[in-house]
Amino acid sequence: MVIIKKLIINEKKQFENRRQYFSKEKFEIAKLNLNILEKLCIATVILLIIFLFLTPFIIKGWSPTPQHVVFLPISMLFCIVVFLCKKKVQTSPKIVTALCILFEIILFTFIILIDVFSDKTEPSCFMPMLCVALPAVFIFPLSLSFGMIGFFEIIYAIAIILFKDPAIGQYDVFETIVSLGFSFVVAVIIFRLRIRDYQTRIKFKELSTRDVLLPSIYNKQGCQKQIQKYIEFYNPSVYCSMLFLDLDDFKRINDTLGHQNGDIVLYCIEEVLESIFRSNDIIGRFGGDEFIVLVKGMTDEKNLAKKCLTISERFRKKSEERIGVKVSCSIGAVIVENKKTDFDSLFRQADNALYEAKSSGKDKSALRYYNDVKGKIISSY
Repeated sequence: MVIIKKLIINEKKQFENRRQYFSKEKFEIAKLNLNILEKLCIATVILLIIFLFLTPFIIKGWSPTPQHVVFLPISMLFCIVVFLCKKKVQTSPKIVTALCILFEIILFTFIILIDVFSDKTEPSCFMPMLCVALPAVFIFPLSLSFGMIGFFEIIYAIAIILFKDPAIGQYDVFETIVSLGFSFVVAVIIFRLRIRDYQTRIKFKELSTRDVLLPSIYNKQGCQKQIQKYIEFYNPSVYCSMLFLDLDDFKRINDTLGHQNGDIVLYCIEEVLESIFRSNDIIGRFGGDEFIVLVKGMTDEKNLAKKCLTISERFRKKSEERIGVKVSCSIGAVIVENKKTDFDSLFRQADNALYEAKSSGKDKSALRYYNDVKGKIISSY
């Protein structure tokens, strides 16, 4: 019972991993599948030409059947279609998947025609190899990959029973069953290896974009990249607010209380920011004692002012609890409401707002709308 429960939990985890993989990597998967498809089409055409030329010299009395002859021009035509589509559609996941499925349909159809109808008294040789090899080629969900193979295996087995010599057909059917089992095993193994590779890449990618000291938030490069991605997606109609925070007298804390207490102060501001903002907002450490927050979709001035006050109040309280000293911060905030913007312009205006806040005294916040010359100063005192 315990073993079954573990298997169920593991399968649920695998299912979730597969779902995330195809959801988050769909464009990358489409790009890989399209590149693989292009190479496979070219390889298929070349192999067909070589085999059609060499087989009469290897097998005496052999001559190409109509299905052999038709297979070559169909493959060449499909190769041209893939080449043209690659130029026009690039990596549209739906179109790429449709092309890959069409390629498999063409491949299975002609292999079945060749194996079953070329010589009804000779054993099949291509279908089992194709079934085992295909799962390792395209990146498909298991249901699609194995569903395609299973469907054509059934058609192949029925064709053998109906049209081939029973003495030969029984061995072909047996090979069909064996190849079906092997194809499933290959599909599962290959797919799990791909998921493992994806998770490893995601892990290293996350590590490269996270702050070394505060790994739950972005570093400068990661923060900037995420903000740029958000702005580019919504341009020319962006709705957001950017907060640029600077810890007041942080150098003095390091010099007088030591770097260990300085690190504790950084942990405090990290915890405060994560407690106030949503998980999908972008929080990053932009410098030693500078932090940036991009609040997605927020354009309400009162709400933003309230958040700035909350940051200041919670930060003072938490720092006093941890190191016995109240530490304050200055904040420059810019509201973008239905405007076209870019990271450099938005950051520059947030930096100007921060300078305005610090010029008016410590523990102040300056709020302004995008492209406004002067902001509104707010204080928690």
